[in-house]
Amino acid sequence: MNVPRLYKRPLILAIAALALGLSACSSGSSASSAAGGTGTGSASSGQPEQRNITVGVLKSADAVTLQIAQDKGFFKQQGLNVKVVPETTTNDGTQGLLSHTMDFTAENYVGMFSQEKAVKGLNLKIVADDGQSSPNLWVLLVAKDSNLTSLSQLKGKKVGFPAKGFNFGSMAADILMAPYHLSSKDFTTVVLPFPATQQALAKHTVDAIFTTEPFITVSEAATGDRVLEDMLSGPLAGFPTSCWGTTASFVQQNPKTVAAFQRAMTQASQVAATDTAYVRSELPKFIPGMKSTIANVITLPTYNTTLTLARMQRVADVMIRLGQLPKDFDVKSMFYPPAASEG
Repeated sequence: MNVPRLYKRPLILAIAALALGLSACSSGSSASSAAGGTGTGSASSGQPEQRNITVGVLKSADAVTLQIAQDKGFFKQQGLNVKVVPETTTNDGTQGLLSHTMDFTAENYVGMFSQEKAVKGLNLKIVADDGQSSPNLWVLLVAKDSNLTSLSQLKGKKVGFPAKGFNFGSMAADILMAPYHLSSKDFTTVVLPFPATQQALAKHTVDAIFTTEPFITVSEAATGDRVLEDMLSGPLAGFPTSCWGTTASFVQQNPKTVAAFQRAMTQASQVAATDTAYVRSELPKFIPGMKSTIANVITLPTYNTTLTLARMQRVADVMIRLGQLPKDFDVKSMFYPPAASEG
């Protein structure tokens, strides 16, 4: 669906406002029908319509597949020249897609679905999976001397999160605190970017922080901070976290470019899923300031080599359960897998 020029600015402004509250199968049909909302996948081959593409990315361990695709020459093999644009949050990517400063972007499923629900006519497409959580990759961390030993003790406490409102972290808190008849509304959210969380714990300006790697490992090593809870455990174990997206209009206008991007990212994901040592060697190149000593010990995500409707639906089902998506939310309309993917 092409968005008329008159409506692009309001859409971008709406996404920008929404980002303040967010965190960080069959195939074989034509690209035009998939872009129209059937949810079927890419089957285009041949030279891409657009050889030079721009990809937005929050530089994290799950998105290191982009670096792998570059260094292994997978993009070049598919006839693509890739410019990488760093993001501060994954929600920056949606704004980039709408303003045409990005052709593809790394997204988190929760944020992407929230935006699709909130902004009429957005029409995002998920073209490749990226990663899902592994044990102790997303945690609540507390200071070494903290008296907190359970999520049940968070009522009235201050907890650091990257953003207020419903987001990836608050979703996890709502699910895991439910057995205690509590939710994220029972503690005070303090907005803290991941790099600032360790200092906040040390100064006791917050009682706990929601964080991920490499900040978990750095905090544990530097000050002895400890994990209060693995936030993607129990009912959220192996939860899908990140993916690669674009817009329906880009898919419709550039089906061969999309298919080429998908093939390159599939190859990169296969490398990441089978060669952990290589992933760790790529992380210092990809994440600014990361040292190899940290890259060699941090917890890595599980890299998914196929995009499936079932994993996407799992995320939507949790959000529906929490009242964050309507019961009739159409996940399939956003599903645009590579030709070889299965549902």
